[in-house]
Amino acid sequence: MKKIVITVVLLSLFASTAYPCFDTYLFLRRGSMVYPYKSIVFDLNNEYSFNKLGSPQNDMFFLNGNIYYGVVRNFSVQFSLGSGEKPRNDFKIDSYGIRGVYNLYTSGTQDYTLDVIGEHAGRFDGVENEATFSLPNIFRFDQFTYVLHPTASYVFEDKNMTMGGHTGLFYDFNQTGVVGVGAEYASVQSSSSAGQRITQSEFSASLFLGAYLGSNIYLQNEIAKGLANSRDFGFALTTKVIL
Repeated sequence: MKKIVITVVLLSLFASTAYPCFDTYLFLRRGSMVYPYKSIVFDLNNEYSFNKLGSPQNDMFFLNGNIYYGVVRNFSVQFSLGSGEKPRNDFKIDSYGIRGVYNLYTSGTQDYTLDVIGEHAGRFDGVENEATFSLPNIFRFDQFTYVLHPTASYVFEDKNMTMGGHTGLFYDFNQTGVVGVGAEYASVQSSSSAGQRITQSEFSASLFLGAYLGSNIYLQNEIAKGLANSRDFGFALTTKVIL
């Protein structure tokens, strides 16, 4: 346990992120970021970014479909396919991603989990290829969930390692709905899709709302505002279908 704590502290200081982590569906399940064993979940994530309110022609749009599967009890995979971020009137299926999540540690009372995530995202034309390694830490206090997610991201084209991280605090309503706030440095929070999107800012903040619609549909909404070197704001809507 001592080695795990030391590893988390070091990575929190030196790791980075270009990828988000706030999948509020998993927060309501009170587990780690590993999807449940033998479960299959589909989701559709779309995002819209306002670069400047007075220039709507510069708005950007992103659409991504994901499938998640719990391979074993402490490991799940995710596959993604979609249209990478581009002007709102331009749509093309040109991006892909793959992610694996492994649960390193879960406390006996399940009030703390530590996962390791490895992922790759890119486009079919060979640009914007990125690999990421991260250690999401999730702490639970009654109906509150606190997340600390340091990440290291490497961009192949630029041969560049980005440094940053994000954090968030969430409250769940009897495991049927959740509301929360997030803050980040050099990253963007938007469920589990890769890329520098919504706000292109060194600092930004987000409001999250999520709820079940029946027993097999989960809806999450995010509103993000850049705080430095930023777009004006943006929003993301994710719809999950649980099988």
